[in-house]
Amino acid sequence: MLIRLALLASALTPPLPPGAGSEAEAAARREDQEFEAVQPPMPEHLLALWRAGSGAYACFQREFHSAGAGALTPSARAALKEAAAHLEQLAGFTLGERREFILYGRLQDVFVPLARELEHCADAASWSLQRALHPLGTNSYAVDEASKTSLWNAGVSAAIGFYRRAGDQHRAQATLELARKHPHAATHYERLDQTPLVFFPGLEARPWWEPRSFSLVRKLESAFADPGSRAALLAELDAVIARGGLAPILSPAAPLGEAGAGGGEAAGNESGGTCGAADGAAGGTTPAWSELPLFDGRVWDEGACAALPTLRALLRGRGSEPVDECICTAPVDAASPNLCGTNIVVTLLRLAPGAAVLPHCGITNRRLTMQFALRGAEGVEFTVGGEPRGYGGDGKAIVFDDSFEHMVSHRGSQDRYVLYAVLKHPGLTSSVETLKS
Repeated sequence: MLIRLALLASALTPPLPPGAGSEAEAAARREDQEFEAVQPPMPEHLLALWRAGSGAYACFQREFHSAGAGALTPSARAALKEAAAHLEQLAGFTLGERREFILYGRLQDVFVPLARELEHCADAASWSLQRALHPLGTNSYAVDEASKTSLWNAGVSAAIGFYRRAGDQHRAQATLELARKHPHAATHYERLDQTPLVFFPGLEARPWWEPRSFSLVRKLESAFADPGSRAALLAELDAVIARGGLAPILSPAAPLGEAGAGGGEAAGNESGGTCGAADGAAGGTTPAWSELPLFDGRVWDEGACAALPTLRALLRGRGSEPVDECICTAPVDAASPNLCGTNIVVTLLRLAPGAAVLPHCGITNRRLTMQFALRGAEGVEFTVGGEPRGYGGDGKAIVFDDSFEHMVSHRGSQDRYVLYAVLKHPGLTSSVETLKS
């Protein structure tokens, strides 16, 4: 369940709050109980398959959350593969609508983290699509960023991306055509490399945007070029790092891999994958991806901002405006579409050397993404819509449309620190659903 929820998140997968690992495990146990409570009772041999598969998945959850680094340890990966073997066998039987829906969701939960390795991408695509095509999935769709249901959108979007990574362009195209046929969902995609959770035709669509056309970028780059303000920015960053101010991003669905590993994590040692066996250094204890959120679209985190006063001053608007005009803001009415697509609108991000962010699409095409390199830009390559670029050095920014498929590879030697901000799309008059005429 945690992974299915994370699939609905923005391209920037938020860190799990304290206790979220245990909450995810509790949610899976509730789902286990629901599966077994459905009437009529299942035959014992089928119930045994479910219990073996769900038990292996529970083992994976414990291993993943206890490792605390966001990577799949060998024993966590082995537990997922054991779960897959039992649950895929169970999927060959007629179980009834509700049980099948739960089973397809659990298989999606199993194969999405396994799809950090290319060999599992086709299975992740298949089960994502299978869940979307189930009647309970097809009727759970999103029409905009405020929709409370989105299983259809998440399933077809994920399936297209996984099929593309698997090299199966035929099935990716077939899934796109299927997505376009839904009578209500915002999945009427126009191209294979732009399949966000919700898509709206009519906006200018290009992977890369000229950074200096945004006043925020000009302000940040000018400040970094000044020796005094650059020294202040980097001193404040060092202080945040020294006190461990960045929290790890630890979702199993986070699209993390290793640079140069063929689009997925290194396989690691698959032997000795017993649940609970110590992996030692195999998974590592330092997270590859971490962040310090600063702004949620409505309110600044004053505690976090107090540690970065120079940066916070640059993010203010003109006069008494609390937010720069380029930064996306969430609507006052929580029921209205939030074009930011996330509750982490401005954040400080770290990516470790050797890490990679695997190909994925964001939430909506009604926003843009800026990253301003504070430190460690060398060796980092972004590919958006098939076009690779770098930052151009520390103190430089990139602006891109994250509704296009994008990925990151860090082949440098330093931790990369960037200021990340969701920007308003220039084709919108404001953070509302009105297009420029």
